[in-house]
Amino acid sequence: MANIALVTANRIEVVESIEQMTLPAAETIVPGSPVRLDTTTGKFTNANATLAAEARIYGIATGTHSIVAGMPVTAVRRGVLDGYTFPQAYDAAIYLSDTDGTLADAAGTVSTVVGRVVPGASELLGGSFAKLLHVGL
Repeated sequence: MANIALVTANRIEVVESIEQMTLPAAETIVPGSPVRLDTTTGKFTNANATLAAEARIYGIATGTHSIVAGMPVTAVRRGVLDGYTFPQAYDAAIYLSDTDGTLADAAGTVSTVVGRVVPGASELLGGSFAKLLHVGL
């Protein structure tokens, strides 16, 4: 399993948001990280695929800088995001990684599909399409 990297550190752009929520962060969260609801505090915390409780992902954190504990973070539950480096083909599944706050190209311990790679047609006419993440939780 290989973890998915960002094109630019701490930067995720929202192409389309169908469902999202903004809550305080329970810990430092970087844009592009999968987050879950902390069942004790009601805040967002990083998600991972090591245990079923940790893999209850709500969505993907957005923004242009790291969010420290106590500050608000917006997570997209359903939508399209730009900012990842995807070597995968279009329509490839993207999974939750065993590494906290990270996505991967293969299933972790608890297999959790986060979304799929989709083409983004906003590039120059005749050029290659961008590879975007369609989040569909």
